[in-house]
Amino acid sequence: MENIRGLIKVSPTVAWGLMLGSLAILGMPPFGVFASEFLIVTTAMREQPWATPFLLIALGLAFASVFSRIQPMVFGETNVKPLAHPPALIPVFAHLALGLMLGLYIPPYLNAWYRQAAAMLGN
Repeated sequence: MENIRGLIKVSPTVAWGLMLGSLAILGMPPFGVFASEFLIVTTAMREQPWATPFLLIALGLAFASVFSRIQPMVFGETNVKPLAHPPALIPVFAHLALGLMLGLYIPPYLNAWYRQAAAMLGN
C-alpha cells in the first residue's frame, strides 16, 4: 500500500473503483452496509443509550483509519505513466452496482429470506 500513489492519474477507472468500493465497505449511504450500521446505531440509542457515543466514536475511527490509507493511494503524487484500462475492471463495477442496488432496493424474495433468517435467530 505504501508504494501505490496517484491512481487517479495512473488509472482513473481503478482509482474510482477503489474509492467507491472503500466507501461501500465503510457503510456510506446509499450502499447496503449503511442500512445495517444505521440499524445498529438506532438500536443502541434505544436499548443502551450509554453505549451510543462509544459506537459512534468507533465508527468514526474506522472510517478515518481506512480513508487515511485509501486517500493517498487514490489522490497522492506519482510519477508513473498512465496505464491502459484492463477489461478485468468489469467485475469491480458490477459488484459496486449490485451493492448500490441492494442499498436502494431489496427485492421481495430477498426481503422474505432475510425475515426468515431473523426469525430463525429469534428476532
